[in-house]
Amino acid sequence: MEKINVEIAIGISFILGLILPLIGLGGVFSLFVMGFVATFLTKEEITSAKIGAIATGIFCIIFFFYGFLTPPTLPYVLPNPLTLGIFVALSGVFNLILSLISSLIIYCAFGLLGGYIAMKFFIQERGKKKKSKIPSQTSRRTLKRA
Repeated sequence: MEKINVEIAIGISFILGLILPLIGLGGVFSLFVMGFVATFLTKEEITSAKIGAIATGIFCIIFFFYGFLTPPTLPYVLPNPLTLGIFVALSGVFNLILSLISSLIIYCAFGLLGGYIAMKFFIQERGKKKKSKIPSQTSRRTLKRA
């Protein structure tokens, strides 16, 4: 299989990340698979485990804003935070920012783990040391120039 660019690999991992929960394999496993696929599909010259972390990190930000913009269904009406005090509203904003940061760290960690597994077991190392044809016990001969 021919390897592809980073952007297309991340796009394919997004599609896979959206399909896996529909068939019942969501959660941490889908994050791991997203990082694995994004790293596995990239070209060997530019591949890294960070690509899996980037793919799941972008997915986290998109998922966060989707969840932020879609309100939950509640059985009752909540009171206005401004009537309770300004500090209640500020604590909600603080919790929102803290949840974005913590979820971004968790998503990137699982994507990095999936990318690391892809790098370790399925992608050949590009900087392997070549074995020397000269045994190490013998001394090398040098030419003396006059």
